[in-house]
Amino acid sequence: MTSHRDPRRLRDSTFGSWPHPTVSVAVMLGHLAALYPGTLPRDTTTTAVLTTVFSALGACTGMVLARRSKRRPDDQARRIVFGSCLVILGCAVGMAVWWQNLIRSAVDVAPAGVGWFAAATLPAAVVVVAIVAVPRTAAVVAAGGLALTAGLLAPADAGADEQRLPVSSSAQHDPETLLRGELRVGEFDAAAADLTRRWTASGGLSARAVVVAVPTGSGWVDSAAVDGFDSRFAGDVRILALPYDRVPSWQAFVSDRSGSAESAIAMVSALATVLDGVPAHERPRVILHGQSLGAVGADAARVWLENEHSSLLAETVLVAPPAGTVTPISRTPRTVLANSSDPVVRWSLTELWRPHRATDDTHVRGPRVPDAPWLPVISFVQTSVDLLGALDGAAGVGHRYGSEQAGPPHPLRN
Repeated sequence: MTSHRDPRRLRDSTFGSWPHPTVSVAVMLGHLAALYPGTLPRDTTTTAVLTTVFSALGACTGMVLARRSKRRPDDQARRIVFGSCLVILGCAVGMAVWWQNLIRSAVDVAPAGVGWFAAATLPAAVVVVAIVAVPRTAAVVAAGGLALTAGLLAPADAGADEQRLPVSSSAQHDPETLLRGELRVGEFDAAAADLTRRWTASGGLSARAVVVAVPTGSGWVDSAAVDGFDSRFAGDVRILALPYDRVPSWQAFVSDRSGSAESAIAMVSALATVLDGVPAHERPRVILHGQSLGAVGADAARVWLENEHSSLLAETVLVAPPAGTVTPISRTPRTVLANSSDPVVRWSLTELWRPHRATDDTHVRGPRVPDAPWLPVISFVQTSVDLLGALDGAAGVGHRYGSEQAGPPHPLRN
């Protein structure tokens, strides 16, 4: 049977021939997609994995298409396409290093060097050669690698739900600055009423301001925001945080984000019940604050107050709300803060087919990083990859914010 096999078809999967043009082009396109820049520095490991996976997908796709093609190009055509793709990829990697260093310079990170260049080329090259030359062996090795990776990642993911609420430095100086309610899923009204009673007992009615800080999924409140509000009001402020879930923010966002809104509305409703009986000139300023998923709840509470008790609300500060989760306009003073390099504020499934559109009251903060033009699908993929390192930088970089998030609304655009 071997003697009847088409030698041209056999030649497409051996070392003895240049790769089929379709394979060369598909690998090149996959590698180019992997190299398209995001807004955060990309470490060597992430770069190696991303370029390898996309190049491997390109190789597999190209081989399938080449097998189905009836045309069999000669060796000269193969060499020309292969060489052209190699030159394009070489230029693309050089541009990727240059762009990577622009981002790193903007956020004060060491420049990418030879190691980054190697990570962006060598692993992908080895894997592509293996797939094209010995596809069956490569498939077995890939399956084993995926199984091993899944086994190694399982223990790390298991502890993700054990995040604890960090104690802010402000709360250490004055335990009554940050008042945290009890987690009572499904009983937010009762929990909010109890927290409101603690607030009044701590002298909250006589303070200059009361901040309803909607926490993230696990009950976390940014200590930088607590410090910022404490500094802004010279310590004469109470910050109320009512937890609504036990899981990290991203899990609550994916599974059920309604708890953020329901708990925030319960909290402001309990506050309104007390403040409606206090003369306007004696009331503390009511400020809504939320970061990330907490911003979703804070904006829901803003809408409720605007409809039910609009005179009570002084301002709303939303920090890094996930894309498309807050209303486009506000009838009361509202500031939406977003770092220039934060992928959270851009990530949305709609980015697959259209660029992200920020609200009119969004103010860009942090170091300005170069912004690559939006491309369908590819920009979404790169934003998704940036999420992995969104919390690795200093305040002002990625999804990290500083005490300035507690400041009063003021123009921040250039």
